[in-house]
Amino acid sequence: MALLEKKVGRRNFLKGSAAAAAALAAAGIAGCAPNGKSGDELSDTGEGGSAHVVASDIDILEERGQWVPMCCNENCGGGCVNRGYLVDGVIVRQATDDTHEDTDGRPQQRSCPRGRSLRQQLYNADRLKYPMKRKSWQPGGGENSHGELRGKDEWERVSWDDALDLIAGELKRVYADYGPQAVMCNSWRWQPASNLLRAMGGAIMESNTESFGTWVFKPQCLGLNVVWGDHADLATVNDRYDMRNAEYIVFLGANTVWCNGITPNYYFKLAQEAGAKFVYINTSRNASVAAFDGRWIPARPGTDTALLLAVMYEMMRLDEERGDIIDWDFLNTYCVGFDLDHMPEDAELNECISEYVKGVYDGIPKTPEWASEICGTPVEDITFLAEIMGKNNKTMFLHSYAASRVNGAENLPQAFLTVGAMGGHMGKSGHACGASYSFDTADSGPWLYEYADVRGNTRLPDPYENNCIEGPMWWKSVLDGKYVSTCVTGHRENTESALTFHKAKEMPLDPHILFGFGQNFAQTRQDLNDFLKAIKVFDMVVACDIKSTLTVQYADFALPALTAWECNDDPDDGPVDWPLYRNGDKLSRRDLIRANWPCVKPVGEARSDVWILRALTEKVGLNVEDVFPYEFKTTFFDNLVGCQFLDKDGVTYKRLLTWTAEDSEKWGVDNPPQEGEMTLEEFIHAGCYVIEREPGDNYSFIGYKDYVDDPVANPRPSRSGKLELYCQLKADNFNVMEINPEPIKPYANYIVPIDGYEASFADWENKVKGEYPIQMYNHHYLRRSHTSFDNSAWLQEAFVNPVFINADDAAERGIADGDTVLVRSAYGKTVRNACVLSSIMPGTAALPHGAHSVIDDSDPDDVIDLGGNEQILYGPVQSNYFPHLGGYNSLLVELEKYDGEPLQEDYERDPFILGDEA
Repeated sequence: MALLEKKVGRRNFLKGSAAAAAALAAAGIAGCAPNGKSGDELSDTGEGGSAHVVASDIDILEERGQWVPMCCNENCGGGCVNRGYLVDGVIVRQATDDTHEDTDGRPQQRSCPRGRSLRQQLYNADRLKYPMKRKSWQPGGGENSHGELRGKDEWERVSWDDALDLIAGELKRVYADYGPQAVMCNSWRWQPASNLLRAMGGAIMESNTESFGTWVFKPQCLGLNVVWGDHADLATVNDRYDMRNAEYIVFLGANTVWCNGITPNYYFKLAQEAGAKFVYINTSRNASVAAFDGRWIPARPGTDTALLLAVMYEMMRLDEERGDIIDWDFLNTYCVGFDLDHMPEDAELNECISEYVKGVYDGIPKTPEWASEICGTPVEDITFLAEIMGKNNKTMFLHSYAASRVNGAENLPQAFLTVGAMGGHMGKSGHACGASYSFDTADSGPWLYEYADVRGNTRLPDPYENNCIEGPMWWKSVLDGKYVSTCVTGHRENTESALTFHKAKEMPLDPHILFGFGQNFAQTRQDLNDFLKAIKVFDMVVACDIKSTLTVQYADFALPALTAWECNDDPDDGPVDWPLYRNGDKLSRRDLIRANWPCVKPVGEARSDVWILRALTEKVGLNVEDVFPYEFKTTFFDNLVGCQFLDKDGVTYKRLLTWTAEDSEKWGVDNPPQEGEMTLEEFIHAGCYVIEREPGDNYSFIGYKDYVDDPVANPRPSRSGKLELYCQLKADNFNVMEINPEPIKPYANYIVPIDGYEASFADWENKVKGEYPIQMYNHHYLRRSHTSFDNSAWLQEAFVNPVFINADDAAERGIADGDTVLVRSAYGKTVRNACVLSSIMPGTAALPHGAHSVIDDSDPDDVIDLGGNEQILYGPVQSNYFPHLGGYNSLLVELEKYDGEPLQEDYERDPFILGDEA
């Protein structure tokens, strides 16, 4: 039978014009319009409403439909559960997790404002519904491409066959004529798009650390955890019940209230009620500080390593004066390299971190006064941090990755580890040291469930080595026709893979095709000015997405992808198309199994990424089964029916779903009968299953406890098997690239950052400010997750996208709250309305990350982004030692009142629509 009992009630709408789509999306795809007409009547007449119109609940009250899961898969890590009310194939209302009692042991996984706007992701006016081709583009390359019209040209609707034939023809031509150095792939290596290009001979890939910053650089070298290959320092913090045993919870560069959804913050609130005091090291007194009545420790962007070095200095001073601050037993037993008496066997320098902090090697003691000049942190705050990091306090030291997305932060992970180790804050109740990020926030540890191992995402090997361009240099490399390679195939998991990185060497680049799946690279990658030039170079640009992103707008082909909530298993409704990854994803909380269930039919002719790629594989003449050796529907159900969770004994597993022969017949699959916790229908209706917990249960987790209990049986993944505060392999991995004449140290020495605070001065010694005296950082914002949700009119109105300015800096420049402000750097300009605050440090400003650009290039020599995308302010600037680092959290700018037209707010702007898809 069909996945959905009823056909899509709005087929005319979904096949209709963009104007009709805009009207209906603005009306919220109402089940009942304000004038009493049904949703289907609206779709037929084309009548619409405004973004403020709220759908009627008549459909729900009269039980015309059913509740289905709309799980949020947008990478914020909140693990929220959403449910949609489905009437005639259309979601007319949303609710959150409310099908079970809200208890401490099984809390409801409630949704944040972003998740509550999921309908606008599904039905928004800018939703891509059909394959589209830029009108002036023609195959064959060169002048046929009319690259100068990208971003300006008109669009035309084409069939899937025509689009895929044209794309396949260009792929074959370019590979035959120019080879793999002519094809550039903007997709993560683990995503399926890379498989097709590997099968054709390889492609140029991007290597960037835009999520994890410098923490992603060989964390195993230091003895830290790695999850899924590059998720660094996760699963090392204690679980949510032990959070309540902490006396202090100290955050470095985090704002969980904005970034991590509802449930993690509920757990932190319970810790606060149990007596934990919260401390936040950040550039602003953010929403989390206010929510948890925390103590704000101000620190300028990019100066966190200096701050932590001063904390080390104070801990040593206090320990020497009165003792009982440093946990010497922990340092001597579980770490190497703190002092010269406990060095690793492979150490090549007779140096250690404790002597460096004292100033033995450079004559500069890392005192609070030294750090305060750099960080702007009061001396008394540094001493306070040293006090509470002492071994007799139950302190949890937690970081997000914002502070490491800064040039010059190469040593921040090791400095953070060193401070945590000095207090012995690992392996015991109430103490922790590690990441508080995404799905691991506030409840760390291994997942309490697992799916059947049938994902089928076989990754083909890279036939083209040295194929990685560091993200900051991506667009400049296109313009230069060459790039510098420092690694073979990216970041490998093996601790000893030092040769993954090698001496920097120049490689040829002959760009003809830009292939984009699963990334909005134009909107999220630095150096937007060079992008606007480089995008004209290619013979063909392909973008696959669910909406009209900036990347899509500058492509030649816009291929409509499915959202997480769409699927078709009825051949009468078009090609059978199933999501492959939804049930295998563990981007969820450790005790939450979400019903990642496709609840509606595809909008228009949208297809899944894998359907598109399989079709392309066939058209280029390759064997589809060799490249994508899995079957969508079977994999989906095998994975789901095979899901199991840990029983209360913490050892044995129980099946989640009861499955019968009737279920197999109903859904057209062949899975054996089994007994489980609930039926599929119950699971779908609830939208999730939350594993019940209680204090002291067998699900408890204390980070590093196995290592602390028996370090010989449970060594860390470093060379020494211990936590390396001196790490020779870390230094060797950095220094082998030879991009900096001054070698980095094996311990956490201070590096003066490029585009950091010191660089804002024309004369540092005499404190004479330079042309760009303001440090800007780009924080995550409650309105969106990266660029996802940014097209929601509801969120645009609820959370405008200003530039946040310190009140003193604003007054000095004659800027008042609400004024339109020109933000300019050495590389570009953008315009935003000002939000003037006293809660952000003087000399700093903040621009929310991920806005959609509105390019004004009426003067080609003076391009301005009216949309507030921070990437136009960045140039091709690489980090001191780690060229892969996207160091976008410290940028030097100047702010001034804008003398042009007042800025239109984002919610007042028309949606970005490619053209009439009719």
